This record gives sequence, C-alpha cells and structure tokens, in this order.
Amino acid sequence: MSTDTPGHTATATTHVAEPPDRVWAELTHPGARWVLGANVQTDYRPGSPVTFEGHFFGRVFADKGEVLAVDRPRLLHFTHFSPLSGLADVRENYHEIRIVLEPDDGGTRVTVTQENIDTERHAAEAEGHWKNALATLAHRDGGTSTTHD
Repeated sequence: MSTDTPGHTATATTHVAEPPDRVWAELTHPGARWVLGANVQTDYRPGSPVTFEGHFFGRVFADKGEVLAVDRPRLLHFTHFSPLSGLADVRENYHEIRIVLEPDDGGTRVTVTQENIDTERHAAEAEGHWKNALATLAHRDGGTSTTHD
C-alpha cells in the first residue's frame, strides 16, 4: 500500500455467541455469503487471489484482491479492489481489510478494519456495509453490531 496516501478507515465490530473456531468456520465456509451476499473464492493462503462476486443494489460486481496474512482462527488480512469504484486498477487504490477474531465473554468479538479508502464519504459507506455484514455473521445469536471511528 502507498505510504504517501493514508486514505480513510472504516471499522465495525460485533459480538458472536460462538467460540472463535466456529466463527472462523462461518467466515471461511465456501458457501458463506455474509459479505454483502458475495460469493467469496480463495484458498485462504497468503499470496493467493481472493474474489468477491455478487449483486449489490442491483449491480453485478466482481471484486478482487490478494490474501496477505492468515492466522486461524484469529486473523484474515487481504487486499480488495472494486472496479465499480471508478478508480484505476493499481495497487495504490486497493483497500486493506483485516478481520480480527478475539475470544470474549460467551463468544467472539469480531472486528473488521478497512483501510486506504479514497474519501470520507466512501469510508462512512464502507463502515455501514461492514456493520450490515457483521450483523449477518452474528445472525445466530441475534447479536448487535456497533461501529467505531
């Protein structure tokens, strides 16, 4: 990622009433569609490609990235680029996304941080999308999502 362009950051957090290994299994299940209904394809190995395909507000999308780091069941770190952003497909325009799972009282605290977002408005939108995605992930326990700056 470019160090001259700090960009904006979006963060969302939720509690899931399951242990980290169960939450990890849900996150990485081949049929899981918790990320805005997207079909996520990857082998979850550092250096491997990751794709996100689906429909978002009636628009078909095919986003891509690369797995940067995996520490099962604690960390999933990858890049993300969406052609729908209208930005050039260059490394400087890729987001970095970290999903961190931490054991907490009665389950797992899941935090998503998306960095290198081009505008404050896009960061606020991304935070809302992650809040919704985490609410979907936490559906089994009726968990609530909260966002943080």
